[in-house]
Amino acid sequence: MSRNHRRNRRIKRKRRKGWIWIVLILVAMLAAADFWMLGRNYEGAEKNEYKFKITAEWKETAETDRQSESQDESTSDFYFRQLSEEEQRIYTSLLKGVSLHRESVEILGADTEKIGKVYQFLLNDHPELFWCSGTLQMTHYPMAEKIELFPEYLYDSEESMRRQKEIESAAQEWLADIPENVSEYEKIKYLYEQIVWRTEYQEGGTDDQNIYSVLQNGESVCAGYAKTMQYLAGKVGIFVTYVTGTATDPDTGETQDHAWNLVKCDGKYSYVDTTWADPVWTGEGTQMETIVYDYLCCPQEQLFLTHIPEESVVLPVCDAYEQEYYRKNNRFYENYEKQQICQVLREDVEGQKSESALKFGSADAFGQAEVKIREEILPEMVQYLGELYGLSTVEYFYREESAFQKITIYWKYE
Repeated sequence: MSRNHRRNRRIKRKRRKGWIWIVLILVAMLAAADFWMLGRNYEGAEKNEYKFKITAEWKETAETDRQSESQDESTSDFYFRQLSEEEQRIYTSLLKGVSLHRESVEILGADTEKIGKVYQFLLNDHPELFWCSGTLQMTHYPMAEKIELFPEYLYDSEESMRRQKEIESAAQEWLADIPENVSEYEKIKYLYEQIVWRTEYQEGGTDDQNIYSVLQNGESVCAGYAKTMQYLAGKVGIFVTYVTGTATDPDTGETQDHAWNLVKCDGKYSYVDTTWADPVWTGEGTQMETIVYDYLCCPQEQLFLTHIPEESVVLPVCDAYEQEYYRKNNRFYENYEKQQICQVLREDVEGQKSESALKFGSADAFGQAEVKIREEILPEMVQYLGELYGLSTVEYFYREESAFQKITIYWKYE
């Protein structure tokens, strides 16, 4: 082999090595560029940040009829079962994270538009997560197809654990007096009454959006009332879930955001609103020491006169009229019956009942009753009460509610 030929081979080899090095350098540069872009994305230069406040704004029209009935329900998964498979995956990851009080929860391949709805549904299912404020921050890493969620907690994990023990102790004390072997209806009624008697409605109170406000502080707003009903009912094996929407005061016409409960009693659905069960006030500002039973196992026909649920969830038909308080206690009248009404009022007065509530099945029956009771029956009952208890003057408060076809008389015995 000639010297020139060997030299040419060395030159070719050098050129080949040169091209290899160029290719390797280019590959390395491209790899570094990809890594830098991904790294920049993780470091936050291109991340998308969101902040959610879980409120009634998260509304979606249900794909199925609102009145369709769900099956195999339990209190803790009513909302979960109404989510898509992807939403359930997000829900499960979030539930594990907030239950363990984690600072962040990582979710891969999730749609950011679904996060707010899922978190609201999760909190609706789980009143025991009282340490969650309802606020959620989110960082989205588009190229990594990853979402990092940062739940906001009201207290640190140590304080949450301390409060949880207080709640569990209080719940045990509240439930200790439930009679054994009573019906589901009696259990619901017991919880309804306990929440009303033990809680003062107070806006702006501490923790008023969770169960701690009721079970420990004894004052709350509708969210605290409804979540406590849900929490305690779950402990005695009764299906009760949390419902949100709006409610309109029939006296003032004012409409506000509101929360109440859906219950399942003896296989049938109805509504419970312990907030509106709290003692009413007269026009003169006198508090009546009684409980309003209109919202104990209330059918939707009555409740929807004042309450409108959100459209983000499918609710079952609630038409268990036989569970309505007035029907169960022989205080419901399809027609005006003077003799029956007088008998009920006499028994109430003799038993020193604080109120006598009567409900009528039609506008005609109510219209006839309001005239007859006010002009004929009430004067007789006032005279009877005075003679029975030796009172020269009898005080009472008379209330008509035409929207509910209901008449209530509040008695005083001194």
